[in-house]
Amino acid sequence: MDNLIAVSGLLGGIIISVIVYFITRKAGAKRRWFDERQKQVSSLAHAASWNITFAVLLIAWAVVILVEGISFSFFLMTALYAAHCMGFLFTSIYYSRDH
Repeated sequence: MDNLIAVSGLLGGIIISVIVYFITRKAGAKRRWFDERQKQVSSLAHAASWNITFAVLLIAWAVVILVEGISFSFFLMTALYAAHCMGFLFTSIYYSRDH
């Protein structure tokens, strides 16, 4: 039962985030919030958060190994780390061809 409540909370949070995103985009388009400066700031923020996420994943991976050893958590962290790196690789290839 606790898992069902947790998953429903996660889905509720996702739905609320999507609704807020679209409301913000609509209001921002009317007020011209999304100019070149905002795009540059957003791009730099995404790059910095990507690097921070990379470091956090490495630290969490080490903690999982030290605390739990080789278990499901280790393989889950490995999959997240691999997906993170592959996403970076594929987006780098895509954007290097585009520009």
